[in-house]
Amino acid sequence: MIDLPDRRGWLSEPLASSPAVPPFPQLTNFERRALSAIAEGFGSDASDFRRQIDACRVVDRVNTTVGFYTRTTVDKAVAQPLTITHKGAHFEVPGTRYGMMVVLWGDGGYLSTIEATTYGEDDLGGQDLVDLDFISFKLT
Repeated sequence: MIDLPDRRGWLSEPLASSPAVPPFPQLTNFERRALSAIAEGFGSDASDFRRQIDACRVVDRVNTTVGFYTRTTVDKAVAQPLTITHKGAHFEVPGTRYGMMVVLWGDGGYLSTIEATTYGEDDLGGQDLVDLDFISFKLT
């Protein structure tokens, strides 16, 4: 049996018992591209946020079927704290009717969670998270 990451205070059931979704410790291509797109919303701090992206590693990822949660840690020795929480964008994702909203959550000024969700009754259509892509985006 595979040990689940400690999700106390992060996720509730039934998601807390869901299997972790690789790859670890890398971001998926979708996550990396989405974070890079969202960096534009940081204005003059965009390059500092990109340093956080480069210094982050994935410690947990959960597929919710209507999106995902990815928990990260950032090497604080190479990145400075920023206002992260609630930065995000809407992404046009093939295979979804209305696209996805990606919202960032921070802890102490460092990226801690990437939350992505589809809208309404839409879901990911069974797509594997490593295969997600987007066509366009709009900052929120």
